[in-house]
Amino acid sequence: MLKIEQVRYCVISTVVFAVSAMVISSLFASSAFVIFFPRAFAQSVETSADFGGQKIVQQGIATSSPDPLPGHESHQSITLLRLTSDNKVYSGRVTFTATQPVEVQIIHRDLTNASTDGGGSSIIPDNFGKLPAIQLPNGGGQVMITNVVPKFTEGATGTTFAASVPYSGNAVALHNLEGKPFAAVFTVTADVLGPAERVDKIGE
Repeated sequence: MLKIEQVRYCVISTVVFAVSAMVISSLFASSAFVIFFPRAFAQSVETSADFGGQKIVQQGIATSSPDPLPGHESHQSITLLRLTSDNKVYSGRVTFTATQPVEVQIIHRDLTNASTDGGGSSIIPDNFGKLPAIQLPNGGGQVMITNVVPKFTEGATGTTFAASVPYSGNAVALHNLEGKPFAAVFTVTADVLGPAERVDKIGE
């Protein structure tokens, strides 16, 4: 039979162990938060699909720079989701407020057979018109762009450049065609769907 002193010692030891475990757990959780939060809310937008998962959720404040696409250097853009080497497709929504009117620029990749000179889609008969293709440097293939122009609203203090836009494509950016530098706060969510199956339907 345990003596009273032994029982007290066991109880006190159990309480001390439990409190210590809670403190250590709290410190680890706190450290993880400190490391993670600046990455989630950062001015440096360095987004890629190599997250080890199939879901991307990011928020940030960013400023624009010249559009990196060849021939678009006079435009300004903020890249939210970058092209990947294996042509992964993102599908999700971007919600933002910007200091200038912007388009949501959605980029479609893996179009290397769509044009012979980078100037248009030569596999499409002339009577259908031309889809402009952009040749990427260093043998990076070609891309085509969808620019979604949101409908901005006029408020009491002027126009608010804010919108929430769904998208699907190989890269996503905020884009100012007039070349005006801008800043934006954004939330972007994306399911990473993997490479798309190429399906052309021409002359069917």
